[in-house]
Amino acid sequence: MKKVHIFDLDGTLIDSMTQFPKANLRVLKEEGITPPENVVNIITPLGYRGAAEYFMTLGVKASRPEDIMKRVESYLIDDYTNNIPLKPFVAEYVRLLKERGCRLYVLTASPHACTDPCLKRNGIYELFDAVWSSDDFLHTKAEKQIYLDAAERIGCEISDIEFYDDNFTALETAKSAGLSVTAVFDPASDDYKDKIIATADRYINSFGELL
Repeated sequence: MKKVHIFDLDGTLIDSMTQFPKANLRVLKEEGITPPENVVNIITPLGYRGAAEYFMTLGVKASRPEDIMKRVESYLIDDYTNNIPLKPFVAEYVRLLKERGCRLYVLTASPHACTDPCLKRNGIYELFDAVWSSDDFLHTKAEKQIYLDAAERIGCEISDIEFYDDNFTALETAKSAGLSVTAVFDPASDDYKDKIIATADRYINSFGELL
């Protein structure tokens, strides 16, 4: 077993994948912009800033990405703070790793204003050595450098890390950076299931399989 574990948040630790695209697509709808068919898969690994920058190329009127990010965040923050649950067996698995002396991290595209209250309400925030948003880095989860930078912050070799995510782009990128990757099933990524299975070192439908 690896001693360092990095978890994605949305669709991996928590059951939230419908909320993120819904909030982002609301912005496009308000602007009267028809999104590309694969827009959800495009924006998911980009994070709030990357998605905002992409939306500006689609024609969303904003002087800077932060303006769009604030709109999306305002649509989501209540759900993350009060409603969104952990996926089954997440708490049990994270606590098991902690008991075994593993170092645990979160690396998510979601901002701290959504991530931190959600993990705290669900009782697992304190189990992580650090909780990172991609906003804390200069790169998105669709870029290899973010995983290299995370390893440098942790002070470990890339090969020492087990990375968990549900998104194909993030998994493929992390794998190419040298991490061992565990793919976590989420309905939002089901269209990419075959590619995900072919890319990942292992594929799970539930964290209960790892207990």
